[in-house]
Amino acid sequence: MPETGFKACIIYCRVSSKEQIEGTSLDNQERLCREYAERNGLAVLKVFVEMGESAKTADRTEFTKAIAFCTQKKGRVDQFIVYKIDRFARNQDDHVVVRSLLKRAGTELRSATETFDESAMGRAMEGMLSVFAEFDNNNRRERCKSGMQARVREGIWCWAAPLGYYRPIKGKKTNIMPEPDRAPLIRLAFELYAKGTYTFKALAQLLGDRGLRTREGKYPLQQTLEKIITNPVYCGRIKAFKEMAKGNFEPIVDEALFAQCQNVKSGYHLKGKPRVFNNPEFPLRRFVMCQHCNQPLTGSYARSRHGKRYPYYHHGSKKCTHSKSIQKVVFEQKFVQLLETIEPDTKYEKLFKAVVLDAWQERYKKFDETNARVRKDIEKLEQERQTIFDFHRHNKYTDDEFVTQKALVNERIDQKRLLLQDARQKELDMEKALNYCFHFIRNASKVWMDLADDYEARINLQHLIFAKPLMFDGNSFGTPELSLVFAQKKTSPDEKSFLVAPRGVEPLLTA
Repeated sequence: MPETGFKACIIYCRVSSKEQIEGTSLDNQERLCREYAERNGLAVLKVFVEMGESAKTADRTEFTKAIAFCTQKKGRVDQFIVYKIDRFARNQDDHVVVRSLLKRAGTELRSATETFDESAMGRAMEGMLSVFAEFDNNNRRERCKSGMQARVREGIWCWAAPLGYYRPIKGKKTNIMPEPDRAPLIRLAFELYAKGTYTFKALAQLLGDRGLRTREGKYPLQQTLEKIITNPVYCGRIKAFKEMAKGNFEPIVDEALFAQCQNVKSGYHLKGKPRVFNNPEFPLRRFVMCQHCNQPLTGSYARSRHGKRYPYYHHGSKKCTHSKSIQKVVFEQKFVQLLETIEPDTKYEKLFKAVVLDAWQERYKKFDETNARVRKDIEKLEQERQTIFDFHRHNKYTDDEFVTQKALVNERIDQKRLLLQDARQKELDMEKALNYCFHFIRNASKVWMDLADDYEARINLQHLIFAKPLMFDGNSFGTPELSLVFAQKKTSPDEKSFLVAPRGVEPLLTA
C-alpha cells in the first residue's frame, strides 16, 4: 500500500564515469526511482542528473541545484529520492550535513532500492548505509592508488599526457611518447631558459610566436611555461606519491639540462636576474647609464615628417638637464672604439694563460679526488642494491617492500652518477678552452659587430666583458669596471697588473 501524506518528490541520479554515461546506468536509476515514486503516490517535480562527477564530496553541480530546489520550495518537496545511498554521498560527514539541510526544508531522503524510514531503526539503517558507502569509496580509492603506484614504479605515466607528449593508442593506458610537433618547441624552451636570459612571460610569447599551442589551441601562458620547466616528466622522471621514479618513456630533455633550468629558477646562476627589457634593435639599451642622473639609457625610433624612421639612444625621461639623443650608429661606434681600447696584448695573454693553467692543475686534482669518492659511493650503493635482491630472494622483503627499496637505491645511484657526469663536464682541455676564449677576447670589438643578428649573444658578451653597466656623460664613456679577465690587463704604464706569476713561470714583464 502506498504511504499517505506524501505529495511530491524530486529524483537525483548520478554516474561517475564516461562508460556509465554511455551505458544504461542513468536510465536504469531514473526508471527505478520513478517506479518507487509511483508506488508511494508521489508526483515527480523534477529529475536532476549528474554525469561523470564523483560523490566523494558534496561539491557537485546538479546535486547542489537539487538541494537548492528543496530549500527554495520549503515544505513542498516531501522526498529526495536516489537509486542508492551511495549516489547521495560517499562521505559520512557530507551525508549528515546535507541530510540536515533537507530536514529543515521539510524533505526526507529515500532510496529506491534500500529500505529505511524516519524511525529509530530506519535512521540507524541509513547511518550504516552511509558509513559503508564511505568505506566502499575509500577502499576503491586505496586500490586505485595502489594500482597507480605500481604502474608508476614500472615507469608508466598514469595521467593525461603532459603538453609535448601523447599516447600512441588513444583511450588506452599505454605509455606516453614525445609529440613530433610540440616536443622540439618544449626542448627549445628548456635550452633558452637555461641561459638565464628569458622570463617565463617572454619565453611563452616567443614559443607562441613559433607555433606552440596548448591542448585547447591557445597561446601558452607564463604559468604554462613555469609548469613545463619545473616538471621532471620532461627529463624522464615521474614525481608522484612522494616518490621519484624513472619513466619508461623517451624524455624530451636530458637530466643535466633539466637540472640547469632548476638552478636558473632558484637563482643559482651567474647571470643573475633574467632581463625583461629585451630589444634586439638596441643591444646597449639599459646597459649604459647616464653619468649625471644615474638612469639607464633606452632606445627608440624617431619618425620624420615623411614617415621615415631613425633609431636613437636617449634618456627614458627628459628630467635630466644633460638629457640628449644620439644616433644609434654613432653611439654603437663609440662602444666599439671602447672595446678596442680594452683588448689585451699578447704578453698579457701569455701570462694569464700560465696563471690559469697553474690554478687549473690544482683544481683538477680535486676533481679526481671528488670523482673517486663518488665512485666509491656508487659501489656501496650497488652492494646495497644487491643486498635488497638477496633479502627478496630469501623472503625477508615482500614484493612491495622490494620494489620500494630498489627504487630508493636506484634513485640514489642515479643522483651520484649525475654528480659524476657534472665532474666529467669540468674535466676539459683547459689549454684548448683558453685559446678558444682568447680568440674572442683579442677581438672583442669585431666579435660584437659580427653578432649583429644574434641579440642574445651580444648581451652575453657585454656582461662577460663589463662587471657593471657603462657610464656615459653625453659625449663619451667613462672608465669602465671590467670583468676579471679584462681587469687584470694594464691599461697604462703607471698601472700595476694584479696577475701573479705562477710557479715555474718568469716574473711579470713590464711594458
